[in-house]
This record gives sequence, structure tokens and C-alpha cells, in this order.
Amino acid sequence: MILRSVCATGAAACAVCAWIVTPWSATAARELAGAFTRPLRLPFAWQALDAAQQSGDEAEYLARARQITDLLPSWTDGHMVFAYRLALGGEGAAPDGDGADAERRLQLALAWLDGARADAGRREVDLLLTMAFLPEVAALQQPALAERLRPHGGAAAIADRYLAEAERLRDGPELRERRTFLAPKLVAALLAADQPTEALAVLDTAIARSADVRDRDLAAEWRQRLEEVRRRLRGDPTVDLDAVRADPRFEPLLPHLR
Repeated sequence: MILRSVCATGAAACAVCAWIVTPWSATAARELAGAFTRPLRLPFAWQALDAAQQSGDEAEYLARARQITDLLPSWTDGHMVFAYRLALGGEGAAPDGDGADAERRLQLALAWLDGARADAGRREVDLLLTMAFLPEVAALQQPALAERLRPHGGAAAIADRYLAEAERLRDGPELRERRTFLAPKLVAALLAADQPTEALAVLDTAIARSADVRDRDLAAEWRQRLEEVRRRLRGDPTVDLDAVRADPRFEPLLPHLR
């Protein structure tokens, strides 16, 4: 602990000296300040986020989520995790009722993800594929929402709009297949954020969407791997995960399958 303090003090002193010798731009100075204060601010930001979700205040929740993504700019999965957490509800979420509340949360979550596209760069397509997952995941978990979306063509029609936009950015029929292959990464991000219910909902949707894979043998194999992961996450210690561990596409999930 003493060594860390000495190192931090030394680093700060060196930075100040460097700034005196060669003045930094205002942007660089802000980045330096952020690097020093970020570890102190994050725990409070997480507490505020949890409190906002407990209260059921969606606007406050998104404001607090934005604070965290600003503090962790390299955590590109953060937008996805927070959107799923918002859309699928939490302890502070209102009862399903007629699905109006669930529909509002879904719209807010999709708008949050859509706003992240501008800074997504090469990951914009993956962000769109994640958005294509969300309506079907939410509808599967909340039956009243599924009924409410039916006049608009159902959750699948909403998902298709995001898939079409992804195809516009990167042409190719494999994009619809990529949605199901994106599942392990998204599930891992949700589990890392302590969202097991949402992670299982994504798995359920990915299993159903494995039918999008044109190679029928590959589709059957992928579905089997996803089902093995789902069984383990639901607490079955007898499931054989050798094939899952041997598949590099499941690497993000391995720390959660021990």
C-alpha cells in the first residue's frame, strides 16, 4: 500500500514537471485528471446507478449509466449491459401489467444504444446486432410486451429493422447469423455485471435464433453448445462442457462456467 502511494505520488510529480516543461493541451490535462480521479469516482457512480434502478427512475438510471461509460470509455460493452438491464427491468421495475411500462423501457434502452452508435466506430455493426437481439429477449421474458408489440409486427419485425441497418453498413447475409454467434460475448458481459436473469434470457433467444444459421449441421451444433451453457448456468453440474471449452467463440464465457 505504501509502495502504491509512493508510486502514485511520484507519477503525479513527474506529470506536473512534464507539464511545466512542456505545457499540455487542455484535453490532455483533463485526461490526466480523469485518470487520477476515476478509481475514486467509480464506486460512487455504481452505487448511484443501483439506487436509480431500485427507484425505477429511468431518466436517472440512464444519467448514472452515462457517468460510468464516460469514466470507462474503453468498456464498449457497457452500453449493451446497461441497455439490457434497463429494458428487462430490475427490482424497482413496475409489474408487467398491460406491457406499457415494459414497452417504454424497451424504447428507452434502444434509444440509449442508438445514441452510442455515433462513437462505436467499427463496432457499430455489433451494436446494431445487439439492438436486434433486445426486442426479442424482452418480449420472451415479458409476455405482455410481446402482445403489445404484435400490432407493429412483433418483436421480430423490430429486430429486422436493426438487422437491415447492419446489412446496409456491411453487406452480407451472414450478418443475420452473426446475431446468434454474438450471444456468448453478450452473455459474458451481463454475467460480469451480475445480471444472470438477463444473461439467461439472451441465451434463450440465441437458442431460438440458431435457426438463422444456414448450415444446418452448424446450426444444430451451435444450438447444442448454447444449451449446454444454459444448463450449466442454471446450476446443472453434470453437463459436459469439454466441447464448449474447446470452442474459441465461447472464450468470454469460460470464467463464468467453472
